Amino acid sequence: MNKLIVALIVGAFASVAAAQTAAPAPLTNMQKQEAVKATTEAGAKSSVNAQTTATEAAKNTAISKGTPKESTADKKAAIKAANKGLVNPNNPSGVAGTATMQKANTAESKMVGKQNTEIKTKAGQQQLEKQLEKASTK
Repeated sequence: MNKLIVALIVGAFASVAAAQTAAPAPLTNMQKQEAVKATTEAGAKSSVNAQTTATEAAKNTAISKGTPKESTADKKAAIKAANKGLVNPNNPSGVAGTATMQKANTAESKMVGKQNTEIKTKAGQQQLEKQLEKASTK
């Protein structure tokens, strides 16, 4: 038992002594730059080389600048052609037909009065209460 207590005390002193050792000196800016440079160079040797990527990007940019730009009329024609392809099987007249159908449905729904307007009056509420009482007694 005494040996155990002595070992614990020695271990406690050792841990306190280890905690009091000086921390390593902070890195200078030059040392940090060298560490970053080494890491960057190690990554540059991989399959994705920054210079090769930049060269390919410049080549692709030059190619894309050589292609003619679309006029506004060409863009509108392409959009109209795409819209003709948007056909609803229930409405084969295309997008324009769908828009017309939606306008007609909206106009029809506005013509229909709001439902349950009779409940807003006292007579309507009394009638509803009577109906509910009859339904609950059955």
